[in-house]
Amino acid sequence: MEKMVQQDYCLTIEERTTIYTFLKVGFEGPLTFETLKLWKETFSPEFINVLTDGNEYLSEYFGDLKSNDLAASEKREKEAYLATFNLLNKTGEVPAPPWESVYVTKDQTLYGDPVFQLRKQLDNFGLKFVNENAEPEDHIAIELEFMCYLNHYTWEALKTGNKDRYVKGIYTQYWLHKEHFNHWIQLFTKDILSSGTSHFYKGLATLLRDFVAEDFEYIKLLKEDLDNE
Repeated sequence: MEKMVQQDYCLTIEERTTIYTFLKVGFEGPLTFETLKLWKETFSPEFINVLTDGNEYLSEYFGDLKSNDLAASEKREKEAYLATFNLLNKTGEVPAPPWESVYVTKDQTLYGDPVFQLRKQLDNFGLKFVNENAEPEDHIAIELEFMCYLNHYTWEALKTGNKDRYVKGIYTQYWLHKEHFNHWIQLFTKDILSSGTSHFYKGLATLLRDFVAEDFEYIKLLKEDLDNE
């Protein structure tokens, strides 16, 4: 494999994984006191700048987090999460359903084709969703967690010089972008931004929309390099 490609992936892996992990944590459930405390104590100014660049919602959120009562912040964001993403919220309506199937099936139902496509691809890597058949695998947090896994899988392949596994990792990342993220992230984030949710979740939606679009272009270039070999 080209040394330049390896160096390029090495430079991006930590930032890509950290951002995807941040997004995954933000969308997988209501923020906990422990998570907020961890962010407040460990996020460097440089990383916060990466997250908030061009993102007024997250910029305001992290500015407030420095001085806010964490317990009050936890309560506020929990209410916002449940009101925006949870099927069992008080209103009975979900402004931004966090499942891909809702956005790509004609009847806007759960357990559409994306669930079974993702289940098959997880199986290709020896993975299985712990709540299979109880919750759909096409939840945004599961798709983001899979991307984190693929990022590490590809990096391990580079470190060990395993070309076949590297190719599999890049092509699967491209597949996840093209066949899944590209089909629903724009619609999902538009719903969040048009809802009455908190600045944190509007900022998270903005970051998800912009970062995934940028990352797709990066992965597309790596795939094209492999196609041209």
